[in-house]
Amino acid sequence: MNDVQPQLTADPEAIRAWLDTAFSHATGQLSIAAAVGGGRLEYDFFPTTDGGRAAAVQYAMKLDRRKPQGIYFQSTTVATRPPEGRGGEAAAYDLTHLWADGDYGTLGHKPSPDDLPAPPDAEAVAKVVAESPLPEPTGWTESGGGYNPVWLLDEAFTIESDDDRARVKDLTIGVQAILGAQAYQYGWSWDTEVSNLDRLMKLPGTVNRKPECPERMAKIGSGSGVLYGLAELAALITEHAPAAQEILAQATREKQERKAQRKGEPLAPPRSERPVGLHTGDGPLDVLADMLTFREILEPEGWTYARHSGGWEQWLRPTAGGDAPSSAYSLKCNDHVAVNWSERSDLPVGALPSGRKLTIGTLWSHLHYAGNTSEAARDIMRAAAGRQARGAAGRLPVTVLAEVQRRCMPDGPQERDTEASLRALIADDPWDGPQDEPPEGTGEATAEPADRLPATFWSATAVLRQIRQMAQARRTSPDAVLHAALARTAAMADPTVRVDSGIHQPATIGWYCGLFGPSGAGKGQAEKAARELTPFPMVDLAYIDISTGQGLIAAYLDLETDPDDDNGKKKVLVQKRTRGYALATEGSVLDAMAQMSAAASLNGVLCKAWMSERQGTSNAEVERRRALPEDAYTLSMSLGVQEEPAAKLLEMGSIGLPQRLAWAHATLGPDTPKKRPAVTGPVLVTTRNGEDTPVTTWVSTLRDLTIPVPERVTEELDELALEISFGRGAESPLDTHEPLWRLKCAALLALLHGRTEVKDEDWDLAAVMWRTSRNVRDRVQEAARRRTQVEADARRAEAVLTAAESQAAVYEVVNGVHPSVVNVAKRAHRFLTRKGEEIPARDVNRSCVATKDRDKYRASGAEDSLWPAALQYGCEQGWLVALSEGALLAAGAKAPE
Repeated sequence: MNDVQPQLTADPEAIRAWLDTAFSHATGQLSIAAAVGGGRLEYDFFPTTDGGRAAAVQYAMKLDRRKPQGIYFQSTTVATRPPEGRGGEAAAYDLTHLWADGDYGTLGHKPSPDDLPAPPDAEAVAKVVAESPLPEPTGWTESGGGYNPVWLLDEAFTIESDDDRARVKDLTIGVQAILGAQAYQYGWSWDTEVSNLDRLMKLPGTVNRKPECPERMAKIGSGSGVLYGLAELAALITEHAPAAQEILAQATREKQERKAQRKGEPLAPPRSERPVGLHTGDGPLDVLADMLTFREILEPEGWTYARHSGGWEQWLRPTAGGDAPSSAYSLKCNDHVAVNWSERSDLPVGALPSGRKLTIGTLWSHLHYAGNTSEAARDIMRAAAGRQARGAAGRLPVTVLAEVQRRCMPDGPQERDTEASLRALIADDPWDGPQDEPPEGTGEATAEPADRLPATFWSATAVLRQIRQMAQARRTSPDAVLHAALARTAAMADPTVRVDSGIHQPATIGWYCGLFGPSGAGKGQAEKAARELTPFPMVDLAYIDISTGQGLIAAYLDLETDPDDDNGKKKVLVQKRTRGYALATEGSVLDAMAQMSAAASLNGVLCKAWMSERQGTSNAEVERRRALPEDAYTLSMSLGVQEEPAAKLLEMGSIGLPQRLAWAHATLGPDTPKKRPAVTGPVLVTTRNGEDTPVTTWVSTLRDLTIPVPERVTEELDELALEISFGRGAESPLDTHEPLWRLKCAALLALLHGRTEVKDEDWDLAAVMWRTSRNVRDRVQEAARRRTQVEADARRAEAVLTAAESQAAVYEVVNGVHPSVVNVAKRAHRFLTRKGEEIPARDVNRSCVATKDRDKYRASGAEDSLWPAALQYGCEQGWLVALSEGALLAAGAKAPE
């Protein structure tokens, strides 16, 4: 009998059922993500339309085939694909439900030594929720280790302002606080750190593959199906959250006391007020920051160094009773500040505000003094003065204590160990003052822009580092220089140099790049820097000035005497060149491409040339016939792209050219160094005879070469092609050429490094370049969309202003009452019915009138306020009953349909 557990796979029907439940009534784009490759997060965005949700299911199934640790959905939508990463909380757009994370048991998430135990099972989680002040959940999801309640809204709430975002965040925080406080009453812990608006939760229908745990399915659980108005949930949460926060504060204090007692460290007294008269200057925690590193602080406490990425060290927290970290890292730090993301590390979680950041000194204080920086500083002073330390200060290096004595202690005898004497010893203020802040300009690094190639890409190879250095030396964009260099390298490749996907016939490697930026942004400078890196050798190259399609074909041809003409007078066009390079560093050429009259020839010729398809005309006169056979020529192109013509071109995605372009910013990026590095020479390769030669010269000599790819690449290309054919191609038509784009890119990266076969690292780098190119393209589209929206809003505002009175009159004649009036009246009835008692009218007003209803009502031209109109209408319909001259309201006997 075989006891081996069969491997689980994702269930597309369950995934679709959840996405339909959570997002079918939302707008914007939903997000799917997965933890792959040691915890690295991959993600994509999809419209909330039927087709978009279907594409999201296909993407989740594709991710599942890679056996990730987990697949997740973002709890809110975003309006459009963010320009950087996932967008964070600032990108949250539609709220469709409220959520909580009901972890139970110890499988996959064991508590730290000082935590209370988690609820033992799903029934215990349900008990916490049922006995809390929150209403019955609409339903539950099972994450394979958690039983998570969900409260679905009857209509999605669109976050339209920072005030909206703050109010929604208060609600998500309040939900976690209420449940955390309720769990505390039973002696259980609760994960309250899931209130962020971009929260990722396990996607029902997928597999939880957390390391060191059996595979478990994430599922949709049972539920009541009750939908809630956000206003009624908000009223309830606002009422109970403050008391819950006080209970959680008490729970936190008790945890710190347990930790201090377990480690034999002093208990943290109540926070002291800043003493009057203390001057600022060097303090003992400053000395730690100057003389120690985060490594010297973390390693002795069991933290493990993981990797270095984007200027940050990444560390894994200590294990506790086999509770190994499941993420790629728990804490990251640079030279001055650390950010902790592990809820089980006993450190503050997330990016902290000024005055509370984890510096070397404050981190050491958290690890050894329960975060009490005052006591930490005093104990350092005790040790430096040769007195008996009460904690870890006595184990600090002698050199550190000597420096504390030199910098922080005045000359002369000191009194014994009293509070006053210790304060006098400290030349600086140990009460979380300025010494706890990193020097100006060295705070937490911002995330790298998603539309720029990241630092990890550039550091991957010596050739890429050389290209970036040359670009920085010439004060131009490294991304633009790289793409221009690829186009120039591709221009040197003979048509017999092809890359084999293992699926279709081998393809030629012509490369088109679009360098995006305003006039004067540096597109020409990027091309010049690329010329220095990849100079053209003396070959018969078709230099093409883009004007018309026929002119482009003619650049490969010359007139020669017809060998069949006995008189020797007849001339015919004959192909004399096989390689072409088109250059247009100003955006005017795109204006022509975006015109339908030009699209008939130029765009069609360019699209065919990208894949070396047959080109030709059939003019009556033989002398004027132009033709290029299939696979007998290549074309590479570098275009300068400005916003307006680029936006027009993208709107015409059906013509096929935008899909083929590699997009890159021509403007300087945020990582531009203040000091220019030295210029470099050309990119060189070593030939078989041991000579170093420019890569373009070497590529120009290659003939009859088929560049192979690893089997893994063939499989991914096949998956990509199927995904595009059966869903994503319709939803994202500009992505239809992704497989061939990435294949060409990987082949060119291999050639750029002097290799004639694609390696896995080439394919991975090409994937980074594709994502970055797509993000640049999306930014162009978004900029055009915003400009169009501003213009439309201005026209609409003018129309509303001039026609408001007539609009309101017509609306009331046709419909009788504004829908916002009806919505608020219905919402008030539901709110009062649920409360089951008389409620002050002002509280009903505050809980039931939504901003968007008020805005719509005003835009209709109504002169009165929305709430009085809704109150009057609700009373007329019998839905509401006004008492005490309108001061109180109760639910009417009649319910709205």
